[in-house]
Amino acid sequence: MARDTERRGWRKKPSRLFAAVALGAVSASVGVAAPAAFAEPGYPSWDDVAKAKLSEATKQAEIESITELLQGLQISATAATKASLIAAEAYRVALDDLEAATAREASLATRAQAADARAATSKMRAGLIAAHLAKSGAQDLSLSLFLNGDSADQLLGRLGTASKLGEQSDTIYREALQDKNNAESLGEQAASAAEERTRLSTESLTMYEAATVAAQAAETAYETEQQRSTELFAQLALLKDTTVEAERAYQAGQDAEAAAAALTRAEAAAAQQAAADAKATPAGKPAAGRNTPRQQAAPP
Repeated sequence: MARDTERRGWRKKPSRLFAAVALGAVSASVGVAAPAAFAEPGYPSWDDVAKAKLSEATKQAEIESITELLQGLQISATAATKASLIAAEAYRVALDDLEAATAREASLATRAQAADARAATSKMRAGLIAAHLAKSGAQDLSLSLFLNGDSADQLLGRLGTASKLGEQSDTIYREALQDKNNAESLGEQAASAAEERTRLSTESLTMYEAATVAAQAAETAYETEQQRSTELFAQLALLKDTTVEAERAYQAGQDAEAAAAALTRAEAAAAQQAAADAKATPAGKPAAGRNTPRQQAAPP
């Protein structure tokens, strides 16, 4: 599976993974199922609730126990949802990195191919110049000029041409060498980019699988909370002689108060940290963006 993923690249979108994951705690108002004759371990049965109601002490203890169970379900669902969101974000980042690496690999591969073609052309030009100079070198022309004085003008012309070709050859050789080095460098970069893309492809697959597991865990935790809380709220209402709706509303109010208290604590901590930072700043140090008298321009 990993090899197939590396060949085609991993392109699954994270948004489809988490459509079924609900945020927050209990929010739906659903009907209460018929009371069960017994409960699963850790949860009170309807018989337990009925017996607890016979005594004020046992009734209060049962109310506290059910309240703790509801809070535990909410905490578990919230933690699972948070873990799912973190895993989804990690996968999204990995997917973005993979797409960027794939684009870089394609760009470098294109540039490397163009550089190879340019280097081949430069090499061919350098070879033609070398072959031409070998046929009409400066030494051969100097010897012919010495032996054939009657055709000196023609030979001098050929010697001048050879000299110009020699000057051009230096430039062409340098260009050929530069094109060759550039092609090799781009080829190495393209190979490195391909390796990085392969690594990120495997990493994104791992992130996808982790995000999928986290999303399934969050969905399971949410469904468990909904199913369990429905019966627990009904049992709580029976113990307190209220209604399910009233108990849900009360719990929602408790949650809102807790959230407000948490926000207040966070704001107080931030203000305390800001005050500590301000106190730690030297008294003579100017604020950012302002000039001291020494930094100000002198009057004309």
